[in-house]
Amino acid sequence: MKSAGGLRWTLLACSVAVSSALVLGAFNPAPHSGGDNSTYVSLAYGLLTTGSYTEVFDPAGLPHTKYPPVFPMILAALIGLGARTWVALKSTAVVSTVAAVGLGYLWAERRLGPWPAFAVAILLGSSSAVVYYSHWVLSDPVFLALTVASFWAIEGGVADGARRAWWLAGGVVLAGLAYFTRSAGLPLVVAIFAWLALERRWRALAVSAVALGVPALAWWMRGRGAPASYGAEFWLIDPYQPTLGTLGVFDLVPRAVSNLVGYVTRHGPAGVVGGGGGAVAALGIALTVAALYGWVRTVRERVGPAELFLPLYAGLILVWPVVWSGDRFALPLYPLVFLYGVVALRDLAGRVPRLLGALLMVAAMLTILVPAGGAWARAATESRACARVARAEGAFACYGPGVGAFVEAAAWASQALPEGASVMTRKPSHFYVLSGLPSRTFPFDPDSDAQLAAADALGAEYVLIDEWDGQARRFVGPAVVRRPGAFCFVRAFGQPGAGGAQLLGILPVAERSDARPGPNEEVRIPMCPPRYASEAGDGYSSSTSLSGAVPLLDGLDP
Repeated sequence: MKSAGGLRWTLLACSVAVSSALVLGAFNPAPHSGGDNSTYVSLAYGLLTTGSYTEVFDPAGLPHTKYPPVFPMILAALIGLGARTWVALKSTAVVSTVAAVGLGYLWAERRLGPWPAFAVAILLGSSSAVVYYSHWVLSDPVFLALTVASFWAIEGGVADGARRAWWLAGGVVLAGLAYFTRSAGLPLVVAIFAWLALERRWRALAVSAVALGVPALAWWMRGRGAPASYGAEFWLIDPYQPTLGTLGVFDLVPRAVSNLVGYVTRHGPAGVVGGGGGAVAALGIALTVAALYGWVRTVRERVGPAELFLPLYAGLILVWPVVWSGDRFALPLYPLVFLYGVVALRDLAGRVPRLLGALLMVAAMLTILVPAGGAWARAATESRACARVARAEGAFACYGPGVGAFVEAAAWASQALPEGASVMTRKPSHFYVLSGLPSRTFPFDPDSDAQLAAADALGAEYVLIDEWDGQARRFVGPAVVRRPGAFCFVRAFGQPGAGGAQLLGILPVAERSDARPGPNEEVRIPMCPPRYASEAGDGYSSSTSLSGAVPLLDGLDP
C-alpha cells in the first residue's frame, strides 16, 4: 500500500500527464485570429528592439497602458532565445496550462486530500476552455497558473508554521505577477490584503501593500487618461460601438444580471464541457449551486484568500461589458468551482450510505468528463484538419477567405507601400506583425468626416476595407460611399463579396473632392497616383509563412 507521500506525488504526476496529453492532443499550430495575440508579440518585439513598453504597431508609437507587461516580457525572453514561430511562442501557454493543473492539484490536496484533489485537477485539465486557451499566444494560461500558485503558496503558509513568512511572501509575489499579467488580477491582490487584515497580520499587510502598491500605483499613473484603457471602455454600452454612448452607475445592475445569466447558463458550463443548449444550461446551474454551497460551508470553517477572491472576481466579470463576456474570463473561477463543488459532494456523500455516496461522486464526475471528452475529441479533429490546411496554404488559412485576403494585403503592403506608410485597418497589430507597417483601428463610426479626421490626425494615407468580420464594411464602407472623392483605389485582394479586401488610398485634403453621389448614382473611386504604391509588391508571397514563422520576427536575425 502506498504511503501518503507516495500517493500524493503519484496523483500529481498523473494529473500533469493527463493534462499534457489533452493539451498536446488537441494542439492547434495556427495563429489565433484575435488581435490580442499579435498585440502581445508586437509588445514583446518592442521590448527587444526599443527597450521600451510601447505600441510599436501604432503609427504614433504611444506608451502601452492597457495590457500589463509580464506576459510580453516572457515572450520577449523567448524571442531573445531564438523563438521565431507561432508554435514556439505558444509554448508559454502550453507549459502554463499544465502547470496550472499541477498546482491546482497541490492546492486542493492541502485542503481535501489526495483523491479529491485529483478529481479537481482532472476536471480542471479536461475543461474545454482550459484546453482551448492552451493553444494561443494569450496571457490567460499564465494568469491562471499564477493565481492558483498564489493560492497554493499561501495555503502552504497556513500549513507550515515554521516557514510561514516565506510561503506568504511567495504568495504575495505570485499575486503581484498575476496582477501584472492581467488587470483582472486586482481582485486577487485585494483578497490577500483583506485576508491579512482579517488575520490581524498588520506588519505583513503593510509590507505587502508597499511591495505591490508602489508598482501598481506607477502602472496606474502611466495609464491615467490614456484613451485605450479598460477603465475608459468599462463605461461604454458597447466598446465596439462607442457611438451608443456610456452608461451610469445604476445601469450596472441590468448589465450584471445579463452577465450572470450568461455565465451561469452559457459561458461557464460551455467552458467546461463545450457546446450549448438546455443540458449545458442545466449543468451550469448545478455547478453554480454546488460551488456556492461548498463555498458557504468552507467560509463557515475558514476564510482564506481563495474564499475572498471568488466573490470579488465574480463581481468584476459580472459588471464587465456584456460583449466581452465569455469562458476566457471564467478561467480563474474553474479551480474554485471544482474545489467547492467537491466539498459539496463530499458533504452530500457523508449523509447517505457509503456505497451510494461513492456512486454519486462517480456519477458527478462522469456527467462532466463524458461531454468534456467529446468536446476534446472534436477539438483534436479540428486542430489536425487546421494543421494540414496551414501547412499547405499558410498559417492563417484555416480562417477562410476573409482573413486570407487581409493576410495577403499585409504581405503585399510590406513590399509595395513606401517606407513610413501607415494604414487604418480592422486588426492593426495583426497587420503590423504580418507587414512590419504600423497600423491603427479605424473609427467605429460610419460618418465620412469622422473617418477622414482620424486618418488626418494620425497621418495615415491608407485604409483597408476587408471582410475579416464585417466591421470595415460596416463603418469604412459607408464613409467611402458618401465621400468617394476623398479616396483612391490601390489594389484588391481575394474575391469581393466572398472574403475579398480592398486597399484604398486617402487623398490629401487639397486633393479631395467634396462631391457626393446622388441616391441612384454609381460610386466611382479613381485610381491612386503612382506614389501610393510601387511595383515591388508584385513579387510578394501570399502564403505568409508556410513554416509558421512570424514575419515580424524575421528581421531580428542577421
